[in-house]
Amino acid sequence: MKNIFLLLATLIFTSSCTVQGWTNDYDKLNETQKQKIAEFHNFKDVSNDSIYKINGQQLREELKNHPKSIVYLFSNGCSSEFCRPLSVYEDYAVKNGYKLFLVMNGYTNLDATLKQPISGVLYVIDNDYYKERLNHKYTRYFENDLTNKPLNEKRGKYSGNLYFFQGDTLVQILRELPANTQL
Repeated sequence: MKNIFLLLATLIFTSSCTVQGWTNDYDKLNETQKQKIAEFHNFKDVSNDSIYKINGQQLREELKNHPKSIVYLFSNGCSSEFCRPLSVYEDYAVKNGYKLFLVMNGYTNLDATLKQPISGVLYVIDNDYYKERLNHKYTRYFENDLTNKPLNEKRGKYSGNLYFFQGDTLVQILRELPANTQL
């Protein structure tokens, strides 16, 4: 009898908890935030007033149009030692001649990103394109798509979330911006 009460209490407690980041968390956005999310059509029509849902194939096509690019794949509100304000990545890209693509892996803590002073366009992984709700899976699919690997290929050792390209050729993946500029 005691076990039944313990089980019921546990079920009630866990059903009231909200886990962030398990999915893309679009359903947790308020209406104002949802209005900022836009379908991606082409790079000529993007503006920094919206956040565009994008997949790895679309981004790879655009990378062909730039001699050097950085794709920064990040989580909003990241508190890791490797996370910097987005303006740091923008400054680095400008100083070193890179086109920068800022790609969020979901909508959790979106306000943390929107409060930052950035001049670039924001993108978010289009999990609908990958037909996947779980963040870790559609993020892997996006990374594989971006780096020209089979979508279902499992991740190896974590290399980083800064993808350096020459054209659409991946040059290097890093965890943080390099001190030298010779990439």
